[in-house]
Amino acid sequence: MSARKDPEGRRRSIVGAAVQEMTEHGPATLTHRRVAERAQVPLGATTYYFATLDDLRRAALESIAAQNEEDLEEIAAAITACGGSPEGIAEQLCLYLADRDRVLAENVLYFAGVHQPDLRPLSRRWVHGMTTILSNHTSPAAARATAVYMDGAVLYALLNDTPLDRAELTAAITALMNTDPKDAT
Repeated sequence: MSARKDPEGRRRSIVGAAVQEMTEHGPATLTHRRVAERAQVPLGATTYYFATLDDLRRAALESIAAQNEEDLEEIAAAITACGGSPEGIAEQLCLYLADRDRVLAENVLYFAGVHQPDLRPLSRRWVHGMTTILSNHTSPAAARATAVYMDGAVLYALLNDTPLDRAELTAAITALMNTDPKDAT
């Protein structure tokens, strides 16, 4: 089916191109022209579907958030399958970190929320979702601490071009999940 006969497909293509552009070059470089070139559509198509760059940027960020939701569902199933063990959680984090483009996209979403408060609910979904998943296997406080640590591990991997190794992740997750903050003095 041609793009003309599949307007929703064309729109998805434009949004996908915007996600790629923002992931590779950051949201500040986003232009209708760059997205049109990447999506291989006429410039007018990008402005037809997204009159402003803010509209296009928001659609791309919502697409990233939707992908994060799918990722969380897969991670939740895998963590449940391993009984919520720190080793299993570390394994899932390693698998997640292996897809650098996905991790970069997630961080585009995070940093968009830093600069645009109206985007913060989208930006917070991953850590809130991970906290909920982990709460089925440990205390709410330990789940939150572990989810926040996992976010830090993601940033570490991006900044250092390599993630922490599985043993380091397992040790930290074990310590966080087995520690009750009330016991810490």
